[in-house]
Amino acid sequence: MHDRFQIKVAIAPENPEPRFWESVDGYGLSCSTDEGGLPLEGAEVRFAWNGKGLYVHAELEDSFVVATSRSDEQLHFETGDVFEFFIKPLDDDYYWEMYATPFGNKSTLFFPRDRAGMTTDDFLKKHTFHGVEVYARTTERGWAADMFVPAAQLTALGADWCGATEWSVLCGRYNYNNDTLTNPELSMLPPVSKMNFHLTNEYARLVLQTEG
Repeated sequence: MHDRFQIKVAIAPENPEPRFWESVDGYGLSCSTDEGGLPLEGAEVRFAWNGKGLYVHAELEDSFVVATSRSDEQLHFETGDVFEFFIKPLDDDYYWEMYATPFGNKSTLFFPRDRAGMTTDDFLKKHTFHGVEVYARTTERGWAADMFVPAAQLTALGADWCGATEWSVLCGRYNYNNDTLTNPELSMLPPVSKMNFHLTNEYARLVLQTEG
């Protein structure tokens, strides 16, 4: 078994303000290990948690922000720039894939334990997990997104949400730099072995802090 990349998750106040993130460790996105190196336009992600759920804050460099869809529950990687967040119980087989776009649209795909024969459309539509909250804005260097995953979603299938629970995650990004939506730059955290966001056995381990 390979050693998992670990991500420290800070303790969040009841309602985190923007300045809160200044004191939280950030983690940069990179290319997959088979490609090596860093993306031309970087991104940094920070994590925090409390009893209400998980908070994810992403700041993304982007010289050409594009997103042609303004609807939720879409495959946003087909329609423009997107930040993707995957979360999975460390010792179970189901997981979620959630999106944030530069204009605040969101989507959730759910991959159940038994998914033989299911299609991408099934993962997008055949579930009831729509509680993720997304806030996004443009910045001088690109755009930023805040994502909140409620504890009610994370615990819906029997997992716990406390300092002793173990979760694994991956952050991914599609960064388009043209109106034709071709040749996106892909990056990720952690850097898994191939450019594939679904290598769940290589996801990073979340370490939920219990002391300030």
